[in-house]
Amino acid sequence: MRRQVQVWIRAGCIVVAILMAATLFFDAYEIGKVNFVPYVFHRLEHFFYYGGMAFLIACGLGRRWFWIVLLAVPLIGALDEWHQFYTPGRSSSVYDWLTDVLGTLVAVFLYYRATRVREGKVER
Repeated sequence: MRRQVQVWIRAGCIVVAILMAATLFFDAYEIGKVNFVPYVFHRLEHFFYYGGMAFLIACGLGRRWFWIVLLAVPLIGALDEWHQFYTPGRSSSVYDWLTDVLGTLVAVFLYYRATRVREGKVER
């Protein structure tokens, strides 16, 4: 029973991350209409959104496959910035993408450390 619950939780994490990625592309024009946050908050928004997506995918795939997250999430961020370049009302920036990558790296590091601590391989 416990194994089945873990499988469903992992699958749920992957589904939520996919929905997060899809939202970036399908609601891009609508987001451009309402997203007028200050510069610093815009960076935090990128950091936590992509960090959250990376953490969810890492939880879904497990520690053995977490390196896929380090490739997939920055690629999604790059595609999003490229897509924003052609979307009216939106702007693209390499700095936004770098913030996405930083959020990804921090999230994967935290996931990796948390799973090692849980298994007792690292002292707290």
